[in-house]
Amino acid sequence: MNPPPPPRMPTPPQMPPTGQQHRIPTGGVIVLVALFLLGGIGIGASAKGSGSDSPTTPAAAPSPIPSTVTVTTTEYEDATPPSQSPPKAKPRPKPHPTKEAPAAPKTDPRYGTCTEAKAHGYGPYVEGADPEYSWYIDRDHDGTVCE
Repeated sequence: MNPPPPPRMPTPPQMPPTGQQHRIPTGGVIVLVALFLLGGIGIGASAKGSGSDSPTTPAAAPSPIPSTVTVTTTEYEDATPPSQSPPKAKPRPKPHPTKEAPAAPKTDPRYGTCTEAKAHGYGPYVEGADPEYSWYIDRDHDGTVCE
C-alpha cells in the first residue's frame, strides 16, 4: 500500500511582475471628473430657482437690519479735562558732583644713584611708603634708602 499523499496547501495569489501595476485608464478618469463638474453646475443653477417661480417676478429687496451702537465713557478723578493743558513736567534735580579719585601721588624724579637724588634734595625713601624705594639699592637692609 502506498502512503496517502500530503495535504495540498493553497497557493498564494500571483503578483504582477514589477513595473506592471493595475491602473485606471486615464480617459475614464477625465470623463468622471467632467461629469461631476457638470452635475455640480446643474445643481447650483437649479437651486437658484428654476421651478414654479416665474422668471418675470423680480426678487424682493432685502430688508435692512436695525442696529444699535452703544458708547460707554468713563471718567476718572485724576483725568485732565480737555480744556486744560496737562501739567508741565517737574525739572529734575541736578546730580550732585561726584568726587574725583585722588590723583596718583607724584613721585620724585628718578636718578641713577642715591647720591644724585640727595644732591638735588630728594630722599630718604621708606619701604612700603614711598614708591621711589624700589628704584635704589638698600645696602644695609634697614628699609630706608638714600639716607
